Amino acid sequence: MNKLDDAALIQKFVEGELSFLANQNLRIEPAFNTAQLLAKKGELIATAKLVGQIRAVLVRQSSTYQALVDRVLVSRQYIPTGINDRGLVQYEHCPIPPGYEANYTEVRQLWKAWRSHYSRHSNATLLIRSGSTWLPIQKIEFGQESFFIQVPGDEKMLCISDRIIWLSPAESGIPTAPLG
Repeated sequence: MNKLDDAALIQKFVEGELSFLANQNLRIEPAFNTAQLLAKKGELIATAKLVGQIRAVLVRQSSTYQALVDRVLVSRQYIPTGINDRGLVQYEHCPIPPGYEANYTEVRQLWKAWRSHYSRHSNATLLIRSGSTWLPIQKIEFGQESFFIQVPGDEKMLCISDRIIWLSPAESGIPTAPLG
């Protein structure tokens, strides 16, 4: 068997691997309808729960591997949906519309992409999640450490350091920060 690097092992975890796998840094430990991703010294990084066909992944926020886990989850169309009562970020599978790619960044990165993109290309649309749908961003304004994002029928206020899941046209050339 080929040796799995950290990213490949995390990919197996996200795919729902329910057998024991390990490398020098990480390991997957299965249990009944769940799998845990653990660091070398037993630190919990993430838990994946499989109930029927609905999968939820819970990720510890302060983990050394959080950025890599975030990147793999978002690339597999899992988006953060909130923080549970134990402080773990919950991700759920959510299909990305064709022609778009997901970005999970601080809101200021979305604002930078919006400003630089719309100064040159006004016909492409950036989307954010609202409830169970993706809505086009109509306008973003910045004021006193807060961003105001206008979408059809709603306006969202976010702090400068808040993280947000947003979609940009695939291969758009929009400057974005790496996922995670």
